[in-house]
Amino acid sequence: MSDVRQCALIFVNWRTPDLTLRAVQSARATVADSAGLRILVIDNGSGDGSAERLAQALPDADVVALPENVGFARAANAGLQRVHAPYAFILNSDIEFRDRAIETLAQALAADDKAAMACPKLLRPDGSIQPAPVPQPRVFWEIVSRNLHRHLHYHFLKHDRTRVVPGVVGPCMALKMSALQKVGLFDEQFFFFFEETDLCKRIREAGWNILYVPAAEVLHLQGESANRRPVRARIQFHISRYRYFGKHAGPLGVGILFLGLWLRATLNLLGSLLLLVLTLGKRKHRDRLAMYSTIWVWHLLVCRPKWGFES
Repeated sequence: MSDVRQCALIFVNWRTPDLTLRAVQSARATVADSAGLRILVIDNGSGDGSAERLAQALPDADVVALPENVGFARAANAGLQRVHAPYAFILNSDIEFRDRAIETLAQALAADDKAAMACPKLLRPDGSIQPAPVPQPRVFWEIVSRNLHRHLHYHFLKHDRTRVVPGVVGPCMALKMSALQKVGLFDEQFFFFFEETDLCKRIREAGWNILYVPAAEVLHLQGESANRRPVRARIQFHISRYRYFGKHAGPLGVGILFLGLWLRATLNLLGSLLLLVLTLGKRKHRDRLAMYSTIWVWHLLVCRPKWGFES
């Protein structure tokens, strides 16, 4: 199966119209039948003229302008609800497809009757690999080092062919719509972060497979929207993390996670303060101190202030 007319590409845009246009152009340039490729752009209440600009630049695409920023999960669902094709791709704006990546991912889904999701190999702009397959989150590793957990998982994973994996990161997700009809769409309580983690868990628990397809390659610029407001992004990450474990690990899991992460925040705060003194107030250490101070105070206030993106 390589007919792209069976695929719908859903790009979620928030104030990154240039990146979205570049991503759409890369999609069309890397398929055999660009005219048959359905493009949907969900503008997530950008309020900066993005929707109008995208509609003008992409007259043959479906551009949906949401009235406000409703979060990634709700925006992605707004796109999925408009899909009638067998396969849908949920895509960040900060990606670029490499040759035939779309067909390769769709073929992988078609070849496995139990496959519900597939992700490509992700490349950073410098050519290095961003690990796309990830393990299922655990409270212990979230406290100790989620990055180490992911590194170990990726290091021991064989990359010679398509493989079933526990989960993936979400800049490019190919989805089988028949599976989603049974598993459900993204959980909209996750405004930003962990929405794909939750969906991956529900897919596995329902008996479906998640595929890592290294033959398909996608360039990922990593966090272009979130990087504009790094402190708010970090708070939002914590909010979603607590929601995920509240849903899947219960109050006890959240309580342990909270205590562990507040201890980590305290150590990070003290370490950043020491580095700031030793480097005589170097800018990057001032920024780190400001971030860790905010996270520490937010935890002190029992995570109640709305300092993430949802506010």
